Amino acid sequence: MIRVQYAAVLAVGVSSPALGDFATDFGVAWDGQGNLAVEFNFASIEVISSFIENGGANGNFTGFFSDEPGFANFEEDEADEGLFVVPDGTVVGFRLLAFDPGFAVYDPFFDQRLDVGDSFLFPEVVRDSAGAVTAGFDDHPWWTVETTSAGFDAGIFEYDMTFELFDGRTDGAAIGSTGPITVTFTRIPAPATGVVLGALAFARRRR
Repeated sequence: MIRVQYAAVLAVGVSSPALGDFATDFGVAWDGQGNLAVEFNFASIEVISSFIENGGANGNFTGFFSDEPGFANFEEDEADEGLFVVPDGTVVGFRLLAFDPGFAVYDPFFDQRLDVGDSFLFPEVVRDSAGAVTAGFDDHPWWTVETTSAGFDAGIFEYDMTFELFDGRTDGAAIGSTGPITVTFTRIPAPATGVVLGALAFARRRR
C-alpha cells in the first residue's frame, strides 16, 4: 500500500480547464514494467478551506469540499525516474477502495457520490507516431466532508481515503493497476463567514 499525506484543500470557485500541475495533481504514468504508477509532489501544497451549502450538480451536498489534487497524465517520459506516458489505448480509471466515516468522494461532475468499489474512467491518452502526447486528461474528482452525513463528527479533522488507478480495457490488453493508494485529508474549519454557494456554481465540467 502507498500512503501519502495531503493537507485538506477545500477550495472554492469555478475555474476553467487547466493543464495538469504536478505540484498539486497526481501525475499518472506507466512504470514500464506492466503497471500504472502515480507521482505526486508535495512541495507546493496550498492549505485552503471552503464550505458549501446545497451545492454540487444536484444541489444536495452540504459540507467541506475540494477538487485538488486532480489526476493528470504524463505528457512525456521521465525515464530516469522509471516513469513513462501510459501506453496508447490505455483507459485509466479511478476506483474508490475505502474511506473514513464523514468523508465522501464525488465524480468530476459532482453529481455521483462514489461508494466502495465504484469507479469512473478518464479520457484516453494517445501518442502520435513520434511519441508525443496528442490527447490526455486533467480530471478532478471532488474530495468532501459531508456535514449532514450520519458519520460526520465535528471533532474529527483527519480522514483517510484509499483508491487505485486501473486500466479499464476489457479486451485482455489492460496493464496492471497501481495497487491501493491511501491519502489522508485534513479538514480545515471554515470561518464563520464561510462561503455559501448554490448548485449552479458546480454544475460544470473541465473537459
